[in-house]
Amino acid sequence: MRSSLKEQIGFFLRCRIPIFFSLLMVLLFFMPIHSVQINYFRPAIGLICVYYWRLNRGSLFSWGSAFCIGFIIDVYSSSPFGVNILLLMLVNGTTGWLARYFQAASFNVRWLIFSLSALFYMLIKWLFLMSYFWDYLPLAEITMGYFSTVMFYPLIATINAWVATRFLPPENIDEQ
Repeated sequence: MRSSLKEQIGFFLRCRIPIFFSLLMVLLFFMPIHSVQINYFRPAIGLICVYYWRLNRGSLFSWGSAFCIGFIIDVYSSSPFGVNILLLMLVNGTTGWLARYFQAASFNVRWLIFSLSALFYMLIKWLFLMSYFWDYLPLAEITMGYFSTVMFYPLIATINAWVATRFLPPENIDEQ
């Protein structure tokens, strides 16, 4: 049975919801905050979204999606261009590679694995920034970002799960 062009376009757009929603979340969390102290507490929403979507709906979240999110974060953040792209592509690859082991894991185990990957993400980003600026950057900034990222993971994962159940096609439907 042949589906109409309208149905194919609708299916194509629904399959792109993870990237569009992740970009929306990243842009919302980059709203200007006129406080330096609160700015250190800003969570890495891009990291949470890449980890969540790649782990749960890997077929709908590709390398290009991780690249786009990293690109937007690099454009809006004060970090050197390419750092977030590289790190989010690394997270996307390792999460995709390890996804088969975590499919049956509980939420607490996934949160623990995320906290470890966020720790490596923040440390590698800290090392990149220190080597780029040729100066020691205080570890307190990275620590606050790490703790806020780990604390926000359940909230962002719940929102992403709601989007997945509400707007995405079931996983057992083959792409057309």
